[in-house]
Amino acid sequence: MSVAFLPLLSRRRRVRCLVGITIVLMAWLTLSSAIAFRLTRRPRAWFPEPAPHVAWGSIQDHRLRTRDGQDIGAWFVEGEDKDNAPQILLLHGNKGSRANSLKRAEFLASAGYPVLMISLRAHGDSTGDFNDIGYSARHDVVAAVEFLEQKHPGRSIVVMGVSLGSAAAIFASRELGRRVHGYILESPYQDLKTAVWNRTQTYLPPVLAQVAYAGLRVVGPFFLSNLEEIAPLRAIDGIPSDVPVLIMAGLADRVARPDEAKALFDRVASHGELAFFPGAEHHNLFPSAPDRYQRMVLDLCRASTRRLGRQRTKVSCRLPGTNRRIEGSGKRDRSAIGNMGKQGSHLT
Repeated sequence: MSVAFLPLLSRRRRVRCLVGITIVLMAWLTLSSAIAFRLTRRPRAWFPEPAPHVAWGSIQDHRLRTRDGQDIGAWFVEGEDKDNAPQILLLHGNKGSRANSLKRAEFLASAGYPVLMISLRAHGDSTGDFNDIGYSARHDVVAAVEFLEQKHPGRSIVVMGVSLGSAAAIFASRELGRRVHGYILESPYQDLKTAVWNRTQTYLPPVLAQVAYAGLRVVGPFFLSNLEEIAPLRAIDGIPSDVPVLIMAGLADRVARPDEAKALFDRVASHGELAFFPGAEHHNLFPSAPDRYQRMVLDLCRASTRRLGRQRTKVSCRLPGTNRRIEGSGKRDRSAIGNMGKQGSHLT
């Protein structure tokens, strides 16, 4: 072989190598884009959800309209306690629908609580094709709370979400403020990037998991421009500091891991409770320990009612020597006003 021919052969090999690398990169990005597109779309086709007949209550069909134009399917069960029981909003997980909330609705309705179950956007018989894992579904939560406020004005409201549903509840919390009187967050994720990594690591071999995750990180912003905002760990600060929060997680959950639940709890530790369920995975906390699960949920529901009672207890006083009056609500305000009274103010 001619020595002069060697540089030409070397150049051809470099070109072939570059072409091969380009093909591999394009295939990697194309596959990553296809997966990202699939993950951010409706997990299954629209299907009807007629209200089922159950022994523990009469389920009513409703449709809710969100401020951004989505039509949300809902079921409502009236509670037997007509006066004091809080109203409970149940939110299902990813790829589910309101039918997944029936088991929880059964023990809540049996305890006398009115229960609203909704199918979040891009799920069940609700409209929408885009699924950003709970972020846009915050509008569905707001619409559901508005429905409950109109159904029983003045009654406390507890929002209970599972996985994606817990994220939607957290994302809605800042707007809802003190209109919600308690949160139950089951198997929550801390941010979308961590959620994606957990799934690739769980379902793929180690090297392939790294490759798949890197590809999704590269193409992700093209499908979710607000990727950094899809982080319940940041949004949970929107829950007011006097609203009770119960966070529950399975110790065997590889999708939304216990350390994520602990990180979320740390942000609400002053008014929260964290419960781990040994042996429980992502969607089986309730069946893993039904008695404990029900007890903790009902305890928080009762706590929300007590909190609403404190909100309604108004105390006022006239400052000594003036016509000025101040008002307060709750134990802390009553204590402060009482101290003023000891200094000579007149309680009325």
